[in-house]
Parts: sequence; C-alpha cells; structure tokens
Amino acid sequence: MKEIASLNNAVVKAVSELKQKKYRERENCFVVEGLRAAEEAVSYAKVRKIFAVADKTNARLQKLLADAEAKGIELYSVTEAVIKKMSDTEAPQGVLAVCEKPQGVSIGGGDVLVLDRVADPGNVGTLIRTAEAAGMAGVILLAGCADAYAPKTVRSTMGSLLRVPVLADVPEADFIGWAKENGYEIMVTCLDGAQDLYQTAFAPRTAIVVGSEAYGASEGLKTAAAKRVFIPMQGKAESLNAAMAGGIVMFEALRRRLATK
Repeated sequence: MKEIASLNNAVVKAVSELKQKKYRERENCFVVEGLRAAEEAVSYAKVRKIFAVADKTNARLQKLLADAEAKGIELYSVTEAVIKKMSDTEAPQGVLAVCEKPQGVSIGGGDVLVLDRVADPGNVGTLIRTAEAAGMAGVILLAGCADAYAPKTVRSTMGSLLRVPVLADVPEADFIGWAKENGYEIMVTCLDGAQDLYQTAFAPRTAIVVGSEAYGASEGLKTAAAKRVFIPMQGKAESLNAAMAGGIVMFEALRRRLATK
C-alpha cells in the first residue's frame, strides 16, 4: 500500500478534479465515498484505486483492503486532510474509491425508468435507487438530466448505480426510436390529457417517463406516449416531488406484475 500525506500530490489532485464533470468524462471514472460504498464498488464495479485513512482496528476496512488487493486494485494510505481534499462531503468517512464508468451498457427485458431533464442530483440518485428496488430493468437519462456520476447523485443512489444499468445523455429522439424498435410502450406522468394511474393498464414492456421538476415531460415525449397518467391525490398539495412521483408509478408497475404471477 502506497502512502500519501501531501495535499499537492499529483494523484490527490487528479482525484479531486473528479468532482467536476469534464474531468469525469475525460478520465471515464467517478468517485464513491464511504466504507459501504467502497465495499459494493469492489463487488460490483471496476475499481481503479482505493484511498483509506489507516485504522487497523476496523475489521471491515481491513477486509475491504484485502479483497481489493486480491483484485489488483491500487491501494493508498492517506491522512484525513488528504481524504478531505478529495472528498465532496463536509465530513468524509475515511474511505474513497475511484471507479470506471461502465461501458457497453444495454437495457431490455422489463420495464424501464426514463428521466427527462430531471435537474436535481438528489432526485436523479433517489430515482435510480428506487428503480432498483422496484425491479426496473434499467434507467435511461435523457439529455439535460443531472449527471448520474456527480458526487451527490452517486451518494443518493446508495450503491444502486453500481448494480442497475444506466444509460446517460440519451437524445430524446434516440430514446423514442429505441422504444418503438424494442416493443416499449411509453407512459408519461403529467396532468394534461392524463388518465388516473390506478385505472390505467400497463403494457408488458413499459417505459415510465418522469419529467423535469420545473416543466414536466417534453411535448415530444407526451406526443410519443401511448399513455399519459396522473397520480390521484387528496388534500391541497398541487404536486409531488419528482422522485416521489416516479417511485409511486414504478411500484404500481411492480404491483401489477406481481399480481399476474
């Protein structure tokens, strides 16, 4: 294990730059933080490097480092100051892993979640996490969404980003063409011209579209949709958070699938 104590170390600077999208795209990698996230990264992702503040009393950390070493992952022992410089959080957990973005991702074989210009990284991350919990076959982020590999998005997925197929920066027209070619019925959540979600039939393959927090789904997607649905609500609330609305529709899709088994 290599040791790094200097904040000016070239490796430290390179990892710190990954907080910015342009460097993540250039290096084709992203960062996960925390012991649990690093454990899942070693299990499910291709990890390039792991940085850890030394703690020989932490059995889980020692096992993580042993598992990583067995896989040929570069290991670095660093100071708390170094971790803080590389971290995107105010209180770093002492472990950080640099992972490669997955290549050749394909989606198919079940319902999928589609995000249209969802701008908040927390919402994008929560929706990816919920998609895994609801058994979605994958998540498609159309152009204009928050970056799936931004630090806040990664944290919000709670590890799901490492396990769920995610396609990012997909042009709207490409998605619509893909849906038609692969037998997906597009279902858009909106209010205009929409049916009650609970009175609407789900196709064998459904692409559930959740639109922008500010503007909803695009006119192009609403035109292409076979179905538009709204979530009936009680009380005086005018709308739901995008992540909440997406979760309700995904779990309704799950409930329908389970009911037919």
